[in-house]
Amino acid sequence: MYSIKHFKLFSALLLSLSVSCFFLSFTVLAEKMDSKNNPELMRTAGKFANNPLTLNYDFETLPKQSELENKPWPENYWPTVKGGLRYSPSLDRTYNKFDLLTHNVFTMKFLMSQEKINKLPPTMKLDLYLGDYSYSLTREEIERTDSVFKNPEGKGWFGLCHGWASRALNCKEPKPVTVKNPNGISIQFNSSDLKALDLYFEGEVSNGEDCGAGRRCNIESDKITGDELEYKDVHIATFYLALTNLIPQGQGFVMDKTIDAPVWNQPIFGYSTKVISDKKEASQDSAVGTVREVEIELTVDWLGELSSREQPYGDDSSARHKVVYTGVLELDKDNKIIGGKWTGNSVKDHPDFIWMKADDDKAKYGKRWQALKELLEKAQQ
Repeated sequence: MYSIKHFKLFSALLLSLSVSCFFLSFTVLAEKMDSKNNPELMRTAGKFANNPLTLNYDFETLPKQSELENKPWPENYWPTVKGGLRYSPSLDRTYNKFDLLTHNVFTMKFLMSQEKINKLPPTMKLDLYLGDYSYSLTREEIERTDSVFKNPEGKGWFGLCHGWASRALNCKEPKPVTVKNPNGISIQFNSSDLKALDLYFEGEVSNGEDCGAGRRCNIESDKITGDELEYKDVHIATFYLALTNLIPQGQGFVMDKTIDAPVWNQPIFGYSTKVISDKKEASQDSAVGTVREVEIELTVDWLGELSSREQPYGDDSSARHKVVYTGVLELDKDNKIIGGKWTGNSVKDHPDFIWMKADDDKAKYGKRWQALKELLEKAQQ
């Protein structure tokens, strides 16, 4: 569920962050949370891009549970193996270049039923709305997806979840809208059409900076030994600090929920913490400065992708999920979180990395984005 040409693993961001923003000591970072796992990497997530958040590390004052008031909206990830946005869920059909030749201005205006027009794939609808009967966006989507579409083995997770997970957390869900193109042809964009086009521009076209922590694991599950550094990401302390600082202030973020090579980006919108045990001592392998260890059970609320079908506006009943992680948080004498470790099943089953993207201006992508922006504004009224 991830673009072939994307995901930056935060290297540019890491270089740009100054040493002064690292609240943890170098000794602790070296032993427990290295530069890829410093919680400060999430300071500029989402709405805090231009006004960086000051992180709170105090376990006692951090909220033990929270949930976003504005929940992310559900959508499928428009699998590349199905042809991406040239696929019509209602027809279960992937359009090709030959199909485009038969959808000229004459056939669309005089021969094609309104019902058929309303079932066209998202890219064809946007092309049609712009009066582009060469269907240039759809042709680009054919080029982007064709190699995987024709050779799908092992690539079922390829798609646009990186665009969906980010956009679903940063904007309102669009309602269906009906508009006319320059030739007077009526086009109905359902909620899923608009979301698909929105997440396409967010993830596949726009290359805004990502803010995140952890390493992407590129190793297949059957080849992981357990010693790999990227397999041990993301650090539980980093994850917990991101949850307890961002969610209460209205900013969700994205996790790659699976720890091996495939990337499944899922929006996080809530959490709750249960303390299992609280010891006023440090283990032999704990972070330097640890005087207290708190064992927790952490329940995380996340949104799953939907199957490839049209998604009604406002229906997320089948998409909300919970996952329970366990671990130990290591605290210093001031009750600040300075380290920790995953425990139990969570040692082998925890998020790979976490991230959030700022809502950047896509005006440079021209008339397509401008047209979509106008549709989204109308659909979000």
